[in-house]
Amino acid sequence: MLQQALIDVLNLFFGGGAPISPANPLPVDTSPGVKTATTILNEAAIAAATTTALADCAAVNLTGGPATLAITVKSRYNAAATQGIRVHVRTSPTNSATGTHTAANHLTIMTDAAAHFIVNELVGLTIVNVTDGSSGVVTANTETTVTVAALAGGTLNRWTTGDTYTISGADYDVYDWDVWNPAFAAAGVLRQTEHYDTSPMYVKVLVENLDPLQTVTDVQVTAAVGA
Repeated sequence: MLQQALIDVLNLFFGGGAPISPANPLPVDTSPGVKTATTILNEAAIAAATTTALADCAAVNLTGGPATLAITVKSRYNAAATQGIRVHVRTSPTNSATGTHTAANHLTIMTDAAAHFIVNELVGLTIVNVTDGSSGVVTANTETTVTVAALAGGTLNRWTTGDTYTISGADYDVYDWDVWNPAFAAAGVLRQTEHYDTSPMYVKVLVENLDPLQTVTDVQVTAAVGA
């Protein structure tokens, strides 16, 4: 009797009142789901024995808790190439570095005595003087200093003692969360995908050209995240 009641409920809600059968099957969900794919790195060429920088890659935001992450790499190899590329996956808990300018006033150099930057890892990123609203592209950095050609767009366009700053796209691990060498074939075009869980908060990808002599071209990295 209970079994018949369940059948009646299924017929009512999924069969439109008619018995479920091959002629009147259960509905199938054909919606596309919630996965999204975004190009996070796109380099026309990576010179021989060179690795891309953090500034070259957009961050993959995993803070919303998507259940899957797939990173796809595409590249084209020179006919004379003897080695391929290496993919370095780095993670960050915040995707930004923040702090305070602790030195005397300066037009181009921000000093944070409490910082622990990796030398020149910030080059190409933008540092924002939150206090006066100015910003500039990083041209060099040491462990505790960040240099720009000039600050612009603010009230003073300089670093004043006590100014706070933020650098979006920074604060990534020195060591790889994952590293892998995609398949390689001289004069070939590569496309390969790696799948991950999503325990990190933010992810960026660095691509290293292992070939000592030949440039690799048309390098593109796509990240797909979703439930």
